[in-house]
Amino acid sequence: MHNSAIKRVTSLADARRVLADIVPAPTETATLPLARGDGRVIARDARATEPAPPEQRATAAGVAVHASATLDAGEHTPVRLRESAGPPDEDEATPVSAGEPLPEGATAVVPSAAAETTGGEVSITTPVTEGEHVAGVGSDIEVGDLLVPAGGRLTPALLGTLATAGHGNVTCYVKPTVGVVPVGRPERVTATGRTLAGLVARWGGHPEARDPVDPESYAVRPALQRDLTRDLIVTVGGTEAGNESVVPGVVDTLGERHVHGVAVAPGRATTLGVIEGTPVLSVPGTVVGSLVAAIQLVRPALEHGGGGALPTIATTEAQLDGKLASAPGERTFARVALDGETATPIATGAATQWSTVASADGWVAVPDASEGYDAGETVSVERWEL
Repeated sequence: MHNSAIKRVTSLADARRVLADIVPAPTETATLPLARGDGRVIARDARATEPAPPEQRATAAGVAVHASATLDAGEHTPVRLRESAGPPDEDEATPVSAGEPLPEGATAVVPSAAAETTGGEVSITTPVTEGEHVAGVGSDIEVGDLLVPAGGRLTPALLGTLATAGHGNVTCYVKPTVGVVPVGRPERVTATGRTLAGLVARWGGHPEARDPVDPESYAVRPALQRDLTRDLIVTVGGTEAGNESVVPGVVDTLGERHVHGVAVAPGRATTLGVIEGTPVLSVPGTVVGSLVAAIQLVRPALEHGGGGALPTIATTEAQLDGKLASAPGERTFARVALDGETATPIATGAATQWSTVASADGWVAVPDASEGYDAGETVSVERWEL
């Protein structure tokens, strides 16, 4: 067994740089209908193939007219036109709704507030010019406009834009496959393993959640070898017990470790390695340690392996009502509960308790060089997406 004790930790920034080196960028793509595109990463630039709108449209509810027929309209000298159900002649007006195609021959729209209909006659009190209250062909989107650049993550609004501009399908990167392997006693690592698998799915990966395996090399070795066809392996647990933690030792035997511990608290026992070209990200089995490693490292690994950035994690400025202590040299992630603009520290040392996760709204990332924050200081709280 290789000695896998953590002798020198790597900064979080350096660990992320290692991830970018060992996690390959995606190459495989799939063409999907727009209805299945939400959250997927587009693999090539999407440009408009049709103009929007494809025809002239009314931008206000009212009546469509020949603009020249309204030139003499005034509050006390209304122009009277006959109401029409079809394309208007020069002495006619056709009712239209906002967004409706402009009837053939019409050149402007008189808003409802300036057009009163009585007994089949429309009285117009405000003149309009040609093109007024009308959206021209391609006034919103022109053919060839870049709608979504390659690497963009699709949202419902972007999918609507693509549909408007002539797209029925979209070419996306295939989701990275992730083997999630809990290592340890089931009562200790089953819940954290399921949580990690759920987060992988939320962050655009395709997880294969495995049953827990014994924290022994004879069990861990085949478990890792089984998932070497995946794009990424994430192990949960088996990294922090004693001087011969089992997962790093197996990684040493089968491949190579690149990071032997990360300067974060909790979560210091996180390691990164590669086995036969497959990246292996090993996170602690403790509740909060696994979440720190997941959000700070698994999430960016999936961004890189999935081909596109995830939405920025929301933050809230708040004032501490208690002290947050931190050991210099490690980035400390301290849980807090929010009440308006006040942040209350929560059991900073209870890294194994789910209750401290349920009662927290997020955490404060205390910089490596800091010894913490005093009560009354304003801090930035990263809101959890758990």
